[in-house]
Amino acid sequence: MSSAALFDYGDSLLSIGMVLVAPAHRRRGLARAVMQRCLSMARRRPTMLIATAMGEPLYVDLGFAEVGRVARMACDGAAAGAIGAVRGERLPSISTADVHAVLELDRKACGADRSTLLRSLLARAIATGVVRDSRGGVRSFGIALRQRDQLALAPLVAADSPDAIALVRSLASGYAGTVRLDVPTTQEAFLSALSGLGLTQGPSAPIMLRGAAGLPGQREQIHAIASRGFG
Repeated sequence: MSSAALFDYGDSLLSIGMVLVAPAHRRRGLARAVMQRCLSMARRRPTMLIATAMGEPLYVDLGFAEVGRVARMACDGAAAGAIGAVRGERLPSISTADVHAVLELDRKACGADRSTLLRSLLARAIATGVVRDSRGGVRSFGIALRQRDQLALAPLVAADSPDAIALVRSLASGYAGTVRLDVPTTQEAFLSALSGLGLTQGPSAPIMLRGAAGLPGQREQIHAIASRGFG
């Protein structure tokens, strides 16, 4: 009848997602009950979520405050072909030797240890990409996952907007269906560049946090989140 998931990334951050109540059982306090159960497990550790319009009043009542917003960027199959990389622009994939560097880059960007999540995403990825620095190290990375009939680019952790666009073009190369990603609205240059590629911006949703004044990590590197549940 109701559900919620708590993703534990250690003492610095947790994320709550998949807060669902069957329509026939709404307005019975079930969402509050599952949220309170998650918060009891989180204890006083910083906990984030991305709210729907329906859920936001409950989250405010439970002590969450908005600390940012995320926007869905998407394009359909007709436009997706224009996003893909032209010859010579396809980036190298994440190799086994790159995994440690990718996990460390994600840890610094998110301020939390998401290594279990990242390894799971890498195992399910249909495409990955890295941008290397002058010494051959990993400077930026991205992962593409097939979710039903869509290609989700999630996450993208990049040094700057040009790196992030290079990852988008490489990961979407050859895909003929809908491409989507969820982008923090602070990434204005990236959002503008995505619009130039033909992606359309949907309504934004609030990123909400409880137990801290702000999200940890070097958030300017996060160009697309892993998902609205994972954070």
